[in-house]
Amino acid sequence: MLRLHIILAFVATALLFAVADRQQRRDREEPDFSSSPLLSVMEGDISDQNTHPTFKFSFSDLKVRARALSKLRYIPPKHSTTDFLKGLPWNQYKNIFFRPEKSVWKKEGNPFQLQFLHPGHLYNTNVRVFEVRGDFAREIPYDPSSFDLSKLKGVGELPPNLGYSGFKIHFPINTQEHTDEFAVFQGASYYRIISKKQWYGLSARGIAVNTGMPYPEDFPSFREFYVVKPDKTDSTITVYALLDGRTATGAYEFQITPGKVSAVKVNAEVTLRTKVDRLGIAPLTSMYWYSETRGIPKGQAYPESHDSDGLLIHSGKGEWIWRPLDNPKKSTTYSFSDENPRGFGLIQRDREFQNYQHSEMKYQLRPSAWVEPEIPFGKGTVHLLENPTIQDSDDNMGAYWMPEPIPQPGTPFDFSYTVRWPDTDPLPDSMAKVVATRIGDVQGDPDLKMFYVDFKSSNLSSLDPFAYIQAKIDTGENAELSEYSVQKIEETGVWRLTFGVYPKNKFRPSDLRAALSRNQEIISETWNFVLEPN
Repeated sequence: MLRLHIILAFVATALLFAVADRQQRRDREEPDFSSSPLLSVMEGDISDQNTHPTFKFSFSDLKVRARALSKLRYIPPKHSTTDFLKGLPWNQYKNIFFRPEKSVWKKEGNPFQLQFLHPGHLYNTNVRVFEVRGDFAREIPYDPSSFDLSKLKGVGELPPNLGYSGFKIHFPINTQEHTDEFAVFQGASYYRIISKKQWYGLSARGIAVNTGMPYPEDFPSFREFYVVKPDKTDSTITVYALLDGRTATGAYEFQITPGKVSAVKVNAEVTLRTKVDRLGIAPLTSMYWYSETRGIPKGQAYPESHDSDGLLIHSGKGEWIWRPLDNPKKSTTYSFSDENPRGFGLIQRDREFQNYQHSEMKYQLRPSAWVEPEIPFGKGTVHLLENPTIQDSDDNMGAYWMPEPIPQPGTPFDFSYTVRWPDTDPLPDSMAKVVATRIGDVQGDPDLKMFYVDFKSSNLSSLDPFAYIQAKIDTGENAELSEYSVQKIEETGVWRLTFGVYPKNKFRPSDLRAALSRNQEIISETWNFVLEPN
């Protein structure tokens, strides 16, 4: 009987190994791309499609390629355009349309669909885009018939292999009746994502190198993209990218989930080619022209103009810091030293249309972007770069994490984080947040600067106007506090901190900090502002 059990166990084990081996061989087999919608959607000749063979692909292999690339001499990408296309202003370039019926995966009813972006305007180097199925990838060839250029005059003859300058991802994010564009990858390492019922605003980048230095920064670019074909029931789409630049190479994985609050988890390995002075991880780029802080510039009709109005930091020690954005007179970089920050982001906190009054730009619908490390960042600094601007077309604000020390050239380093694109910032409801900052002069006392900082929370709004709310104000080494008061503005429910400072040295900046407290307990985030010399 025992011998029979042993024989039966042996047979069962053999069968299991046979099934497993069959499955492994099936997984190693090349998928059948002949049924790919690329053949029908892109309307290419089958013989032409065969010039783009399939090949094995994995994120590990992409990392190996990026490391090897870092040891080679950098070769700048060639322009793939025409004189007409590269001379197109934005208002004409946006009239190049991708034909929706050509969307990749559309004909098979996949909720995720790809559309491509044409070269032109500022985007005159192409990227290679590959579809990934299983362990294999195949390049998606450029198809000029996928684009409608009928609204442009004088286009002329276009080269047959122009390529794509980027791509967009669609998903039924607002309604189940049709797909909506929610993600764009185009230009250097830039990408933009929106959540439900949002309009595009700020951008994210794969990497930032020597940003804000007194010499030109480097812009490593995503040169190749590998998009994994999702199943029809998937809620996440995965995109891989190969980064190449004069200073760095890298391999990236983007796990993108669209929805009420869209999110992208970024896993990356980067290798520096050369020594750099600044290295930005999880960089964000936005526009800030003006707001209530300094008032409306002369000649402008709208009350405010910005895609983001503040930098929010959740420090490793748990402190919440709010820095209102400012339009400086010269380019300035501020740093916030920290260890293992819990998060940071550029936030569009003002969501009231009446504060913008711009029916076309819809600033109240622009997303915020909040970065949370998946792997602790260690020691470093959050950098905020502010550049001056006199128009709303400049992305003049930047924020990123800079590790300390910066990795040495030739040494691969990994990082992982998630970026969410919410309507609201992640500050806990129990804490009061800053909803407005105003700066004013005092007639007859030109040295005195007055600040009016409004804090708001449901807890604060419910308090009696005579509740005893205090303020902790730190004027730093270069300013002297003149006076302060805290009062409830009953019409709006905010509590306004009013205080004045005298700069000690008019040629040096003054670093100001303030927070509200009650019964010796901090009840608000920390407001932080640098008063620059006139």
